Amino acid sequence: MEPFKLTRERVTFLVLMAVVTVVVAVAAPFGSIALSAVALLVIGVALIKAMLRTRNWWPLTAVEGTVALSGVVLLAGGLAVAAYSIVRLGVGDPLGMMVGWPYVDPSRAGTRTRAVSYSDPSMQQRLKEALREAGIPFTVKMEDGKEFVGWSGEHDAAADAINEKVKAGPPRSGRNSHFPDGALQNQFTQWLSKRGVKHEVVQMQGKDWVVWDESAGDAVREFMESRGSSDCKGRVAAGKPGDMPC
Repeated sequence: MEPFKLTRERVTFLVLMAVVTVVVAVAAPFGSIALSAVALLVIGVALIKAMLRTRNWWPLTAVEGTVALSGVVLLAGGLAVAAYSIVRLGVGDPLGMMVGWPYVDPSRAGTRTRAVSYSDPSMQQRLKEALREAGIPFTVKMEDGKEFVGWSGEHDAAADAINEKVKAGPPRSGRNSHFPDGALQNQFTQWLSKRGVKHEVVQMQGKDWVVWDESAGDAVREFMESRGSSDCKGRVAAGKPGDMPC
């Protein structure tokens, strides 16, 4: 049998094997380590076969030598991946074995998102405005004809608190009022705007409610009293400011 010699063709083949080893080590490090284990077995088989034939480890035949050196190249790749992984583990990277693989950084585990949608457009708008005012970044996405407002997991606590307030609707006392007369309600919102009081009109249970900043106090009482009518003042005193326009 022809003894193994390093010819140009065999050197070219070994270089090709080295390139494949590098690609596997980068793209699939665990695969590289697995291949190195197989390569070690193949090298052992080739050497044992040569020993049984010649009562020595050498000379190898052309096939045995090529197979053994190919195994050495694969084994070197696997050992390099294992060594690099150990170094990364040594410097505190808990995912050191994930060489070349994309993985989720534990420090960014909050990148998951959550989204909600309300059939009531006013509630949907209130949610977006409240998130914007709180400085919480959010996304708006349409799915199956519905608008979903989403935010990242890192903002869950603050966004959930805002969402609960939106679901609760306007507070039942202190800073909200419903006017059965639409014209009077419009006058009230204009009065709030002139005074620079932050407010909004929201829908709850099929009715429009005017909600304003609590710091403005009992705005309805002040509004009705500002109209100067004794009738209005009487209704305010009776606690029925929105029964009819003044």
